[in-house]
Amino acid sequence: MDPSHYRAAVNSSIEQDRVEILTRLRDMIKSGAGTRVKLVNYYKGLPISYPATLVELCGEVLELDVHPQQAVALGHSGRTCIKCGSFPQSLLAEVKDSDVRRMMASLHNFSYIDVLAEQRTSLRLELDPPCEAEIAAPGGTLKAKALDVSLGGFSILSEAPSDLAKGDEVVLKVMIPNPLHNTVTPLQLNAAVVDCTREEGGALCRFSIYSDAHIEGVLSRFIFQRQVDLIRELKEMS
Repeated sequence: MDPSHYRAAVNSSIEQDRVEILTRLRDMIKSGAGTRVKLVNYYKGLPISYPATLVELCGEVLELDVHPQQAVALGHSGRTCIKCGSFPQSLLAEVKDSDVRRMMASLHNFSYIDVLAEQRTSLRLELDPPCEAEIAAPGGTLKAKALDVSLGGFSILSEAPSDLAKGDEVVLKVMIPNPLHNTVTPLQLNAAVVDCTREEGGALCRFSIYSDAHIEGVLSRFIFQRQVDLIRELKEMS
């Protein structure tokens, strides 16, 4: 799980919360009842969620039987979200090991979290490779790369420093690939800065966009095809 997908939620203290989580996990396994949980990962932005079975708790390391595609996602992200009715909140765990062939995973370093990604109104997918883009602002035009996309906006990394601030209005030009026809569709969009942080040599900005029927159509088709491609990737690796 990328840190942008969740927010830490400390109930007592980090250490006390971890002890409480481990105790409940141990009791669940010992009783043999309710050992099914749901794991949630975001593979390049695509939510991957399958049931998993608690197998054993060795010290502070939890062993689980997992779906092979979940095992791929676990290995890719290094963290996962656990959802289970026995806990007051979602759990975050670090991945110690993930074995696709054996369909097993080992998790540790548990804590409580709020899952921010579930509050989003639209799916945000990583662009791999990033798309060519330009940011036209009052101070000039910046060459950039679009790093992710949703129906509501983009995350874009400029190739030079920027003075953009939250609320600034810009015009974006993003080259959206059409993998089915091996072409590229240039989209010009009016957008507003949601937030902007300085990066080495440039700036990482999130933009909300003002859509029309044409823009929504292009983005919807691309996002659908991107989901298909990511699912294919997962199946090939599992």
